[in-house]
Amino acid sequence: MSEDEAADGITFSELAWPEGCNVTPASGTLGPAELIWLGDELREYYDSILREPVPQRLLALLDQGLARRTFH
Repeated sequence: MSEDEAADGITFSELAWPEGCNVTPASGTLGPAELIWLGDELREYYDSILREPVPQRLLALLDQGLARRTFH
């Protein structure tokens, strides 16, 4: 895998950077606008994960662990 290639096969140069972004694979640095955009994208991604319900199986496992700690 090349240095600018992501695990899912998308290369750095193929990312949908915001308009006016001056990032190139050769520059290797992000300016304030790119950092803000990246932060917004990550925040949106993580917020969407936090809104998902916790699977019942995980809740049951957590309950079992808490019960063991409480009663043993």
